[in-house]
This record gives sequence, C-alpha cells and structure tokens, in this order.
Amino acid sequence: MSLLIAICLGFPALRTIDLFSDNTEADASYAEGSILMQLVFGPAFLLAAWLVWRYSAWAAQIVRRVNPFLLLIVLWAAITVLWSPYPAVTVKRSIQLVGLMLVGITLTLPFVQDRHFIRVLCRTLTALLVASFIMVLVIPKIGVDPLREGGWRGILWHKNTLGGVACFAVLTWVNRLCNKDTDWRIGIPALLFTLLMLVMSRSSTALISAMTGIAIYLFARRRYLGGPNARLMAALALTIVGLAFLQIFFTVTGRLPTWSEIIRPLLLLLNKSPDLTGRTDLWEMVLLDVARHPVQGIGFGAFWLNVGSPSQYIIDAVNWIPLQAHNGYIDLLNELGGVGFGLFVAFLLWHTVTLFKVGRIDKEQAAIHWAFFILILISNFSESQFFNGVLFQNCLLIFSSIALSALVARHQPASRPYPMPVPQT
Repeated sequence: MSLLIAICLGFPALRTIDLFSDNTEADASYAEGSILMQLVFGPAFLLAAWLVWRYSAWAAQIVRRVNPFLLLIVLWAAITVLWSPYPAVTVKRSIQLVGLMLVGITLTLPFVQDRHFIRVLCRTLTALLVASFIMVLVIPKIGVDPLREGGWRGILWHKNTLGGVACFAVLTWVNRLCNKDTDWRIGIPALLFTLLMLVMSRSSTALISAMTGIAIYLFARRRYLGGPNARLMAALALTIVGLAFLQIFFTVTGRLPTWSEIIRPLLLLLNKSPDLTGRTDLWEMVLLDVARHPVQGIGFGAFWLNVGSPSQYIIDAVNWIPLQAHNGYIDLLNELGGVGFGLFVAFLLWHTVTLFKVGRIDKEQAAIHWAFFILILISNFSESQFFNGVLFQNCLLIFSSIALSALVARHQPASRPYPMPVPQT
C-alpha cells in the first residue's frame, strides 16, 4: 500500500530526463503516455486492481459510498473517446483515472489505518526533499537552477516543483506534530528541514501557499468547522469578509472592483505580473476552442499534444510549445465541455459536504484535508492539475476524496448493509 501511494505521489515529480539541460517541463510524452510512465504505473495499477479484487466485497461497499460525481467524471471522460481527435490518448488518460481510483480504494481496505495516507504522504515528500538536498550538495549543476534566481530544484523538474513538494511536506509535518503522530524529536527537525527546502526553492508562490495552508489547517482543526452550525459559520465568515472588501472598495472608488484589481495585491505579493506572466493570453486562446464544442468538450486529454495537435494555433501564436493553459478550470472545460465541468462542480460541492461530515468525526483529518483541498483549488487558477494524468495534485485530490468518503461510511452504521470495522488510528 505504501509503495503504491509513494509511486503515484512521488514519481511524476522526478526529473527523469534531460538532467543537465535547462528544460523545466516534462516532455509531451507525459501527456501521451511515455514508456517509462507505463512501466512504472502499469504494475502499480495492476497491483491495486489485484488488491481490490482480493477484497472485492469491501471494495464494492466503498465504491457505493465514494463521491458519485467522481465516478461520473471518470465515466464521462471515457465517453469522450467517441469524438476525441486522439482516441488512443483519451483511452490512456481514462485508464490512468481508473488506476488512480483503484489505488485510492486500497487506502480504505480494512487493515489500513485512517491516518496511513497522511503518514505515507509525509514520508514520500520528505524523501524527495532529502534526495534533492543531497543532489544540491553533490551535483549542484543539476540541483541548483542558475537561470531562476539560483533556486534549488534538486532531483525535481523545476524550483517551483520543489517548492510545491516542500509546501505539502510542511503541512503534513505540522499535522503530525499537532496530532502527536510523531516524536517531537523527529518531527521538529523534519519540519525545520522542510521549511529550509521551501525557502531555498525560492518559490514565492509555494511559500505563500504553505503559510495559507498552515493557517487553514490551524483554523479548521478548531471547533468552528465541526459543530452543528459549521456550514453556516463558514459561509457567514466568507460572506462578511467579501462584503467588507466590496464596501471599502466602493466607498473609496465609487465602483465595484474589476478582476485584475481583485487579484493584483496577491500577484504583487507573489512578485508576479498582473497578467500572470502571459497566462491570461493562453486562457483567452483556449476559450476560443471551448466555444467550438461548449457542451461535450474536445475530448479528454486530446488538446495539448505538441506540434500538429489541436493546440497548434496557440503554438503558432506564442512561438513556444505550451502543454497546458495554466488554469485547471479552463482546461477541464475545454476537454470535458459543459457537461464534464458541471459534474466537476458537483464533485467539488460533494467533497465540501464530506469535509464538514468528517469534521464531526475526526477534526484533525478534516483539517488537513481542508488545507489540501483549498490549496488545490487556488493552485489550479495558475496550473492545470485537475484530472490531469498522474500529476501530484490530481492524485492527492482523488485519494483524499475516496479516503474521506470511506471514513464517513465507517462511522455511519445505519447506512451500511453489513458492518465495516473501523481501523485503529
């Protein structure tokens, strides 16, 4: 089980090609399904399938209780093969989603402890950071990126990749220390090390994300999100903050703020340009393709496929080869259309309700998953990871959804046909 999680969450971040080049992106084969990815994930998915078959009665109960819109998204993604310009790619990407769901189900098997996922996630991310630290010391030509402020990238693709790994590693160590799930003599040095790697990545986005994630976690672990009025309190707090901002802005300027004015302070804090370093241009060009198939989408995984693919007009316009729109919401809308995007919104709402339910059962579990969830939602405004192959945040969201659904099911005895034992934590 631990190996399956480690492979899914850790391997895609590894810089497996062009170690000494200035390339900072996985090549296009990652979208199409490279041989290396198939050799690594094929056996992992087969092992997960065997475990699910071995415990088929249990797995069937879990499947009946997972977020139904997750199942519908996977089904719709597979259906888009009927009109996809690259049906083979759509099939491969759909198989990846099914494989990730199988791995997610193995996290819920009767002998797996509730907190096993967080522990393995923590160890996996920390191992990546340790290996990256060693790479920086031993072969700095690989471990340090001189073209990007000397930020550390270690064995990973980019300094921002290292920053993202460090961000989530910091969160998991904070969770384990607060939950007394580790000896403080191990936890505190580990937390300090992950903070060091976060700072040395020189990723301002990751640094702000870590601070935000910790704040969300510390707030969510308190009673505010676990009581009978949890949803009302959360909605009221967000409404008050939003209305206060609008009132202040309107009082000063006599008008409502534009989108660019809303995000400008955050972008300046992150040292980003107001147009998100040209990303908004990509968004506008992708939306042109959305207009061609607004209902059904172009096909799952069938747009960003290098030269000669449907994204060729964007390549011609920007004079380089982007592999995503740098906006997970727009990419999902383009590939799965209005139908798929509607299912995705329903999936997010269902997941939110599940988090509130978990808050009444295990506040610590709910708190860390709240932090994961909100950071993923925010991150996808500038990076496309929603249901995007085996990318880290996609794996994390799917695993989180299945694990939380199973946790709720185990604590609702009246709703299950026969007993589901609760593993010890």
